[in-house]
Amino acid sequence: MPATEKVVLTAELRLDVQEFYARYAECLDGGRLQQWSEFFLESCVYRITTRRNLRLGTEEDLVSLSSRPAMLDRIVAIGQSEDYEPYMQRHTISNFRVQAASEHELRAQANFQILRTFPERRTEYFVSGSYSDRIAVAAGRLNFREKICVLDSDVPPDSLIYPI
Repeated sequence: MPATEKVVLTAELRLDVQEFYARYAECLDGGRLQQWSEFFLESCVYRITTRRNLRLGTEEDLVSLSSRPAMLDRIVAIGQSEDYEPYMQRHTISNFRVQAASEHELRAQANFQILRTFPERRTEYFVSGSYSDRIAVAAGRLNFREKICVLDSDVPPDSLIYPI
């Protein structure tokens, strides 16, 4: 999807995208999981996969959700999980780039790294990878239409229950 108008890729729009990613990270890092789904359209795609699975074209996603209600169900399940141990996490989202734009949608890519800190333990590296996103643009608001989280490692973390 090539950029159809030079106006679409303005500096203001690029700053809006950067702010959108910052608010996304802030929401997750702040533990506001009930608000996480609000970054997405009602009908959307959220996937977590590995580079290997993506390269091989397999449909063996680690997580695959296709609507906001499915996201909310996942959040409820996380809260009810007996394996869940409270921790802090920090997203670093970098090198985001708008790759293509139209009047109603942006295609963006960004890198991410997530650190975790459990109470009374040292901070640890959790996971890194890239986002490949389709972002809907409507009425001055940005929402993910599709978010594909591609993990750098072919071996996913043991406790991948939390949205990334």
